[in-house]
Amino acid sequence: MKTIKLGGGRELTYELTRKPVRNINFRVKSDGVVYVSASRSVPVARIEELLAERADALLSAAERLRERDGKSEIGDTVRWLGTEYPIRVIASSRELAVLEGNECRVFTRHGDDREHTERLIRAAVSERFTALCRELDGEVRRGLSAAGLVPPPTRITIKDMSSRWGSCSYTRGHISINIRLAAYPRDTVLSVFWHEYAHYWHHDHSARFYAFLERFYPEYRRWNGLLK
Repeated sequence: MKTIKLGGGRELTYELTRKPVRNINFRVKSDGVVYVSASRSVPVARIEELLAERADALLSAAERLRERDGKSEIGDTVRWLGTEYPIRVIASSRELAVLEGNECRVFTRHGDDREHTERLIRAAVSERFTALCRELDGEVRRGLSAAGLVPPPTRITIKDMSSRWGSCSYTRGHISINIRLAAYPRDTVLSVFWHEYAHYWHHDHSARFYAFLERFYPEYRRWNGLLK
């Protein structure tokens, strides 16, 4: 782990991992450390030059992550597909949460039990997100088939993942989608589906991989960029 000096007395700490990748990849975490992966052919000086150029954006991203991690996952609102829904708890013999209109209504007899309320909301989000993923999976498969590319039979699994938005085991026909994507716009979730399906034809993140994505989903970079 190394630290570089920035203007104004600021510092940026990074950890470099050498991998057989075409691009230089940056990932920032809430601890403020930037995790960099690059091939051995890229000089450290070039990596540090890019880090200095992007320092403001990287440090801002770390601050947003710290703020997010310091809060409960569900506060006074719940985020669904990019929109904040205020939570309203309603005394009822029923035990469920629903997203209706412009709010999240929680029907429960345990309105003073915060953890119970959050469980009901998570269950509602999980159910809706599962239905959305079935819809998006079908949309991507139809798009590929229309272009003469027949994707193999694929099992979709929804998981809570801390370091990936999705993953594709192309040899096993298995794609995993991060349930945390439920907070992002529909087109961002769609971009992750396209990303994972693209790995059936391109197993790395080469220029051909991104050309494939931009051919089938021209707005890929716009919507997937919200996850950076």
